[in-house]
Amino acid sequence: MIKDVMVPLDGTAADEARLAAANDIAHLFQSQIIGLFLNVLPVVIAQEDGIGAMQAARLLQTAREAGDKAEARLTERLARLQKPVELRRFDILDDAAGDVAAREARTTDAFVALRPNGAQHEAEDLVESVLFGSGRHIFLVPNRKPAKAMFNRILVAWNGTRESARALAEALPYLHKAHEATVVVVDDGPRAEGRAVLGKDAVDHLKHHGINATLHHARLRDHDVGATLIAETRRLKADLIVMGGYGHSRLREWLLGGATYGLLHKAPVPLLLAH
Repeated sequence: MIKDVMVPLDGTAADEARLAAANDIAHLFQSQIIGLFLNVLPVVIAQEDGIGAMQAARLLQTAREAGDKAEARLTERLARLQKPVELRRFDILDDAAGDVAAREARTTDAFVALRPNGAQHEAEDLVESVLFGSGRHIFLVPNRKPAKAMFNRILVAWNGTRESARALAEALPYLHKAHEATVVVVDDGPRAEGRAVLGKDAVDHLKHHGINATLHHARLRDHDVGATLIAETRRLKADLIVMGGYGHSRLREWLLGGATYGLLHKAPVPLLLAH
């Protein structure tokens, strides 16, 4: 079950989309919401005494005071959710954000964030740090406009890898709530004997858990697994995509294209990733 949901908050308008999804998940599972506020301090280099040291101290103090004000606003915003909530604040340097987020996410059931699109408040490195370093799944919201998180139809991308197995296990609470679950295998050529039955084991596993799942083999489109899964998402009218994160190295996916990289930036619905 999902009993605690962590969501990074920064006091900007982007919080509303993240909080809307976290609130929907918490409502569905009667969970607690944990806000994670990473107050980034400026990097200051100054002499140990003199004017430079005084200026550095003022900069740090200003950043901490700004953090105090943001923390007060976030505490008030979380209180309006009328759910069990907690706010964790860390004053950190910018390069520590990913490590702190991954560490804190390890003792939660889900980490909700915006899908990274290169915008200031959609940090891809933080998403990847949590994905690779937390041991938990990450629930990515597709855009900054608050929307209802639905779990009526779930698409499970399956290729038989360890990563896809991890994602399937992490997604079980959501799948139990779904009306329909479809395991989708993308075929990149004629089905060999082993390929033809790929996915049947995943469907059987879900059925053992009391989940009514079906199997669908989709033909690869334009040599792009991510685009194929997006097309299947639209065809099935799925509310959520479940998939393993990065079957190949991140550099290889970035250079050559890959399903994880493509869906991270283009998924039209929420995306549940685990590694």
